[in-house]
Amino acid sequence: MASVDKKEELPPATKLELKLLIDQTSHRVLFAEVGKDVADFLLGLLDLPLSYVTRLPGKQLFSNSIASLCSSLESLPDNCLIAPAVDRVALLNPNASSYSLVVLENKPKSSVGKRAEIYYRCLGFWNHSYLSEEAGQKCPLCANKMSTLRMVLQGKEEQSVEKAREEAGGGYVKGSVSYMVMDDLAVVPMSTFSPIELLDKFQVKDVSSLHESVVEVGMEEVLKLLTASLQSKTVLTDVFLPKFKGRVSIQWME
Repeated sequence: MASVDKKEELPPATKLELKLLIDQTSHRVLFAEVGKDVADFLLGLLDLPLSYVTRLPGKQLFSNSIASLCSSLESLPDNCLIAPAVDRVALLNPNASSYSLVVLENKPKSSVGKRAEIYYRCLGFWNHSYLSEEAGQKCPLCANKMSTLRMVLQGKEEQSVEKAREEAGGGYVKGSVSYMVMDDLAVVPMSTFSPIELLDKFQVKDVSSLHESVVEVGMEEVLKLLTASLQSKTVLTDVFLPKFKGRVSIQWME
């Protein structure tokens, strides 16, 4: 029977669960069977700005280089930057729309990926073509305040995509499919390989050496996954295999 290992758990709404298949002979995680939530989280890492990691709890897990780069931007003189106020905010405090924020910040799914749909134009009869996301800015053509409300409607294709995403529960992948995450974080449908093809792919000679275990992922593991994804091609093994040392008969290398 699969064992369940618990660490620091995420809030119930964002708790991630992976079913690991471990090869005890080669001491590696072959793959993890996951649901839509884990697949969405991993794919969402592709949309996560690098400077965002410096704001995460446990950021000491990451290389100091990104933090140093952020500090250098903060200390650069204004006369070295084209738009110091704008660029510092945009680069140091990015408005990330990644679905991974559902996990990293426990945000509601509905708050992720929404674009601004309210804009303002200049007052009166001028009606110049410039639009502003912020009320009160000066029109570049007439210098009048841009405070007349204008609504921007989504196109049919965008509406269709947003509706399909909402019906699927947000994120990127469909929930009707089970997914397999490889050790290097490649995400593929479970139906891609038959059991025999998997054994051949991973060069498993003795099926009795395989151990299955379910792990519930807390924030500590989430941060380690993010760190390892930037450094390693054996992410699942690096993050999860140490949890099983002494509890399953894996042949550990000293």
